[in-house]
Amino acid sequence: MKESPNTRDLRSNLEPGTLSAEGFLGTDTRSLEEIIRTDRETVDSLGRTHISIARRMRELTEAGKAGLGRPVVVGSGLEVTVEDARGAIACPFRDRTYSAKQVTHVLNTQTGQSLRWSDLNIHLVEAHGFYEGEGAPFRIDPAALIHLIGVPAEERTDET
Repeated sequence: MKESPNTRDLRSNLEPGTLSAEGFLGTDTRSLEEIIRTDRETVDSLGRTHISIARRMRELTEAGKAGLGRPVVVGSGLEVTVEDARGAIACPFRDRTYSAKQVTHVLNTQTGQSLRWSDLNIHLVEAHGFYEGEGAPFRIDPAALIHLIGVPAEERTDET
């Protein structure tokens, strides 16, 4: 099937050099739709939502800002450091969102596991369900993220 002009433009925005030197797709050869679908299935299987994940990421970023570049202990065993690189970056989905060039590092001091994300990652997860492609520098595995930062399960209100 032929790509629409909007899909071509979006794909171009996600490639290296357009909005980001490294791009957002990494070495992933899957279609954007497949990347998003696979991550959505992972999130759904764990009983979470993109919104609840982004909410927890934002909470940790906000808590980490208090350290002014130094680690802040949050909860039981999470060490959060926020580094500010100044400036802003546009969302590749062209939704007129600009995010601060800020990176949050989270370390579980008990297990040694760690992850990092940018403010743009929070927006991409929340608004687009996009965790970036495999091999991208800011790719976040949703299952690892959920477990590391302690995203609570969603209450199900399905009446069947």
